Amino acid sequence: MKYILFLFIFLSSFCYSQIEKDTIVEEDTIKIVRSAWYVRAVPFSIVTGAGSNQPPTYSRYIEGGWSYEVLDLGLAFGSYSKYVDTTTFVELKITMDASQYGIFSNEFSVGCGRIFNSSTPIMLEASYTIMAQIKNNLGAGIYTGFYDFVVSKYDVTKSYYGVFIRFGLARNSDGEIYIKNKTHHRKRGMF
Repeated sequence: MKYILFLFIFLSSFCYSQIEKDTIVEEDTIKIVRSAWYVRAVPFSIVTGAGSNQPPTYSRYIEGGWSYEVLDLGLAFGSYSKYVDTTTFVELKITMDASQYGIFSNEFSVGCGRIFNSSTPIMLEASYTIMAQIKNNLGAGIYTGFYDFVVSKYDVTKSYYGVFIRFGLARNSDGEIYIKNKTHHRKRGMF
């Protein structure tokens, strides 16, 4: 009789707790979007060059534009410091998301621009990046690439290495831009 009474009390309290209890469940929902804006900043990159007595050359820029599916189309504005001269440049860039693996992505960029007050005013660029998506809208990474500085009679090619920060929507494993939202809904008890 004790066991039946114990079982009855246990089942009663379980059923009562299910009737009175509503739980709030959080779920992440993902919405695929076709396009969104982004900003990329390169606070520091070092450009290689020959000569032991020459100070290092640096490049830095900020880029803003529009992400459309797997492409980032942007306009970059920055400076290129060569020895004691600092020149500014503007560049049109196209960056393609080549692959995704979890939070990491690999990108390939090409660009064409103009360096102001330079003997080689045309600037061409090709670069590769490895980026980690730190939060929903924030990524950071490293990149390497080549600058070609061109004029009608000669050109100069330089390699560079640097770091960057990207603010914009993340991409999934298919390269699609997405927004992650948290949804809340109530889940009723069993009875």
